[in-house]
Amino acid sequence: MKAIEDFTLVGKTILRREDSYLMRGKAQFLDDLPEPKGLIHIAFVLSPYARADILSIDASAAKALPGVIDVLTGKDFVDDIKLFAPVIEIGGYRPVGRPVVAVDRVNFVGEYVAVILAESPYVAQDAIDLVDVSYDPLPSVAGIKDALKPDAPVLHDHLGDNLIFKTAFETEGFADRFAEGDVVLEEEFQLGRVTGVMIEPRGCMACPDPIATNMTLWTPTQIPHIVRTAIADHLDIAESVLRVVTPAVGGGFGTKAHVYPDELIVVALARRYGRAVKWVQDRREELLTNAHAREHILKIRVAAKSDGEIRAVHLDVKTNCGAYPNHPYSPTLEATAAVRMMPGPYRIRNYKYDVCSVTTNTAPTGAYRGTGQPSAFLAIEGMMDRIGRRLGLDPADVRRRNVIQPEEFPYVNVVGVRYDTGSYSQSLERGLEMIGYDAFRAAQPKDRLIDGKYRGIGICNYTEVSGTGAPGWRVRGFAKMPGFDSSRVVVEPDGKVTVYISQADAGQGHYTTFAQLAADRLGVDWADVTVVEGDTSKTPYGTGTFASRGSVVGGGTVIRCSEKVGVKVRRLAGYMLNADPERLVLKGGRVFDPEDAARGLTLREVAETAYSMNNLGLPQGEEHGLEATDYYDPPMVTMANGTHVVQVAVDPEDGRIEIERYAVVHDCGRVINPKIVEGQVHGATVQGIGEALMEEIVYDAEGQHLNANLLDYLLPTAMDVPDLELSHIETPSIDTVGGIKGAAEGGLTGAVPALANAVCDALSGLGVNITRVPLRPSFVFEQIRNAQAAGEGRK
Repeated sequence: MKAIEDFTLVGKTILRREDSYLMRGKAQFLDDLPEPKGLIHIAFVLSPYARADILSIDASAAKALPGVIDVLTGKDFVDDIKLFAPVIEIGGYRPVGRPVVAVDRVNFVGEYVAVILAESPYVAQDAIDLVDVSYDPLPSVAGIKDALKPDAPVLHDHLGDNLIFKTAFETEGFADRFAEGDVVLEEEFQLGRVTGVMIEPRGCMACPDPIATNMTLWTPTQIPHIVRTAIADHLDIAESVLRVVTPAVGGGFGTKAHVYPDELIVVALARRYGRAVKWVQDRREELLTNAHAREHILKIRVAAKSDGEIRAVHLDVKTNCGAYPNHPYSPTLEATAAVRMMPGPYRIRNYKYDVCSVTTNTAPTGAYRGTGQPSAFLAIEGMMDRIGRRLGLDPADVRRRNVIQPEEFPYVNVVGVRYDTGSYSQSLERGLEMIGYDAFRAAQPKDRLIDGKYRGIGICNYTEVSGTGAPGWRVRGFAKMPGFDSSRVVVEPDGKVTVYISQADAGQGHYTTFAQLAADRLGVDWADVTVVEGDTSKTPYGTGTFASRGSVVGGGTVIRCSEKVGVKVRRLAGYMLNADPERLVLKGGRVFDPEDAARGLTLREVAETAYSMNNLGLPQGEEHGLEATDYYDPPMVTMANGTHVVQVAVDPEDGRIEIERYAVVHDCGRVINPKIVEGQVHGATVQGIGEALMEEIVYDAEGQHLNANLLDYLLPTAMDVPDLELSHIETPSIDTVGGIKGAAEGGLTGAVPALANAVCDALSGLGVNITRVPLRPSFVFEQIRNAQAAGEGRK
């Protein structure tokens, strides 16, 4: 096999092949697919109540509407679809099942109450208002702290309270080590609830085979194989008769890495009626019902020495599960992510955590870019600054005092996660240098007021979990999360290459980067490589695309599989040339001896022999064909890392925050395509800016969703985003194939804490303590006014 060091295409910017058809409007998203004859369109009646008993449903007026085929309620699905629930095997988790359509009670605003079946989507929408549902509203609970009160309404009677998950961890002798600190600092941080807000909302279409019993589900998912398994499990059908296909996907960000009730429903209805069934979500439905994320409360206590060294950390994390556990992750996903990732790039050896997740009358929460990592680093990076302020140390120096040094790698952190390589110290120093940190600090007045605005600087030095393998998922309780991904690489009879991979592209550039990897290993032009993914009938089984696993696991399996094929290519070429296969190289579409380049063959000539397309026979015992299959289960996790340093100005007149400079240093190991990596970092950072400054799904105390529209749920625009100064460091992994680490989530993970720290620094002269995001102008203005009033009172 080739050595990692002899990559030739890897590391080069190749323009994405996807952009041509995307920019020309040629991509086929779900709603662009040809509609089968006899297609049934469905729409959902959504609950307007956070918690209520369903007394009756009168669908007579809706059924009388021309074009309406039927109206079904939850009771119509009881015999067809099992209670919807993930399979989680971890101590402290308490299972909760969910009917795909509510039967007797609704538990959040937006829960499905009835299904309209109609001949057109417009008729289906019109019929929604004609379904008369009688409810008996019940007391509800929306927030974490309210859900934990002894007298809180209990969502699921069999639990007895609202705790769905609880676990703890403590290193030996923790209390003694904590007592060694010269100072103890305590803080409580909060993150608002957000969601992915993809440019394309979700939808799905199930099409029965008119001849056989097979079924095809078209759904813009990041996890086609897991969706197929979940549907087969819940509908009692064989996976072999179900095909899941992912069309073009208009963004996923983890929100589309779940299995949703509607995917089960369309398959069940297509099976029942023998007709294709389609559903497309609108933006209001997306904000009401798609998986939300965050809404965490983190209470952190840190014991530190007088020189800034952290002796021990106690982290208490509470997360909001929503009304039901998501599938397939459950609430353990973000809860365990936050507490397990908190040590980050620091030498924290004494650690205790307590974590719980509660059910509330809100939409279920789940995966979104970064999972629990923005929360973890909001807490620990916030404490780095506070240690500095308490001890009179520069916050950068506190980080320097605790960061893992280059000579300490490979390093195993306090919860058993191995960091094989990293640039934690180097990234920090480069980020500080890029933004002119020392000069900024030297010129910064104590009150932070410069030219009428409060100006501050914030740092986040972080690690990014990527490419989690089966061991990493098992330790977190995910019983039906494969962890591996797979590929089949085929050299076709004409010498061109096809790569079939178990993942599903959602805009990350898979069709370019995977082609680069295969072409590199097989010595062909990347344009001669076709990538096929997102189709369970064509690709081998695997986990899918989320949690920064595309390049690590998908790329790893493509490299391994291509090298397997390359071995056979050299073996056949050696036979044909009467040469030693070990001496032959693959380059420029040829197989040859590097010391006698004229003595060689084209890849097509070798392929023709493999497929018996000429008069040459095969060596004794050799099989026809030129392909291989590979299943790659990577290490428990692979750690990327980076540093964000940001300068902000806060206007005391209205609380508006302006980002004046933004520096990002990012280390994702070996970079496959620099331009694509830059796009990943830029996009994730913009989402982090949104989460830090404006994005938040708001529920009132009774569980009413108050901003299910894009007028009130604000997203960052080009006016809110500064020029990002980006620098790469490459420290290739020694544990993963190709030295690759993930690149998708670090931008968001670093942005939220860096911005919160920058605003807190800017307002520190006033005594303002920033402990929550988002930092909307109204909230910041209130903090400034309260601090000014308190200062006047002290006078």
